[in-house]
Amino acid sequence: MTDRATVAYRWAWTLVDALASAGVGRVIASPGARSTPLTLAALRHPGLTTHMVVDERAAAFFALGAAKAEGRPAVVVATSGSAVANWLPAVVEADAARVPMILLSADRPPELHDCGANQTMEQTELFGRRVRAVHRLPPPEEDADWLVGLAGRIVATACGPLPGPVQVNVPFREPLVPGRTEPVLRRSPPRIVRAAPSAPPADAEVVARLSRGGRTAIVCGCEALDPTTIAAIDRLATRAGLPVLADVTSGIRLGATADLVLAHPDRVARRAAPADLVLRFGGQPISKAIGAWMGRGRPDGHVSVSATPRVSDPDGLASDLVFCDPAALCDLLEPAAPDHVWVDTLRALDRDAAAAAAATCAEETPFEGSILRRLIASLPASTALVLGNSLTVRSADWFGGRGRERLSVFCNRGLSGIDGTVATACGVAAAAGPTVVVSGDLAFLHDVGSLAVAVDLPLVVVVLDNDGGGIFDHLPQSGLDEFERGWRTPIRFDAAAIATGFGVAFVRVEATSAIGPVVTDALARGGATVVHVPLDRTFALKRGRSFLTDES
Repeated sequence: MTDRATVAYRWAWTLVDALASAGVGRVIASPGARSTPLTLAALRHPGLTTHMVVDERAAAFFALGAAKAEGRPAVVVATSGSAVANWLPAVVEADAARVPMILLSADRPPELHDCGANQTMEQTELFGRRVRAVHRLPPPEEDADWLVGLAGRIVATACGPLPGPVQVNVPFREPLVPGRTEPVLRRSPPRIVRAAPSAPPADAEVVARLSRGGRTAIVCGCEALDPTTIAAIDRLATRAGLPVLADVTSGIRLGATADLVLAHPDRVARRAAPADLVLRFGGQPISKAIGAWMGRGRPDGHVSVSATPRVSDPDGLASDLVFCDPAALCDLLEPAAPDHVWVDTLRALDRDAAAAAAATCAEETPFEGSILRRLIASLPASTALVLGNSLTVRSADWFGGRGRERLSVFCNRGLSGIDGTVATACGVAAAAGPTVVVSGDLAFLHDVGSLAVAVDLPLVVVVLDNDGGGIFDHLPQSGLDEFERGWRTPIRFDAAAIATGFGVAFVRVEATSAIGPVVTDALARGGATVVHVPLDRTFALKRGRSFLTDES
């Protein structure tokens, strides 16, 4: 039996090779994880010219221009989620101008749809009647020969009689890099319990199970919880002595003082024995370590609570899906005594993690974690903090700790795109007042035009410039020969010229200890400021890995 990643790569190669045989000569790809098999096949194909374009919107227009000039369809490749949505302006132009294009949209597999999985949405209906056809492929399988005939039909449809774009949606299961395999965990379907949106559940079995004590933990995922729910979770944890593993975006960790709210849950989850019962609120945690830790628990001991009927259980761990008012449920529960030895062990692991994080971030040479740790510790109470996706939000989750003040945290985790980060922060600043947004360099460049909107807003834009897609240094793609060209994609830019060109104040920060005073001064001064933090990629990667692998 061939491993899944190799099957996916051969599937992608068959499709790409067949498109080349049918007359395609050029591929324009944007870096992404889910599209790895397609990008890798294109980069390695001797008959194709492959261009890497970071911005999906620009990539689609690049393909449009190439197709116009060459008179044959160009292929554009992107990862799943909002990346595909950025093709829309070029697609509507290709439709109106009758330009042949082939849109290879990578996707999550069917089991990750409609369950709250990250970066997953319905993307085969995005373009409506603007495409000549939509081909919804199944996940890769060993028999890929039928793709050859399909590729011929795809090219023929794109070329006429009415030329235009054709979408091919290609779902991939992990692992995505050839040669790696992962086990598949199968569990029973969850039991669903519903209550009125403003009421706790009346299901006696669920309430009894949640009140049984022992190794019970609360997990809060990446969804921003409302203040009423946060207060209720805090009361429950304090009353029952339950540890809380909370995502940095949930709003619970920052400003929490009780050590029941773990400061570094990702690192604790890598070392702790699993819970017998998990009470989970919000979306899927950003931390894969917490997801794996939950997966090691009892199959009948995972209760996922949500105020809405939208499921968030991509790993299929939930034994019960409870749709009710989360705050009302928390106030209803009176759990029996917890396993104090287990809870004390989690607290001790958390103290060790805090010491390791402090040591890792102590040097003046900045990296993502040290900047976010210092920044979170220094922001005034009630400041709005907007976190960019990819490595930025993960670094905040790994290193941010509990913080000193209660902050309002925002992050576009619905589909986890890096587009629109600055514009989102502009909206937050207009509505909520002084705001700090932390963005990677690629996310900043994706949305640089939004500085025109930001100029008069109380907004500080902190740009962590790690010279490309730093998140991919932590993913299996980093081991590929084509990594630098196909995924890292460094881009040189002049941040000072960009900021001043929009009439926005600019400050460069080159020492970790400077970030707090610089941002605090910028907030006090008012208006928009870009704070550029150039990072040494090698140093940043070493410091991040040392903490995650316990080498600090």
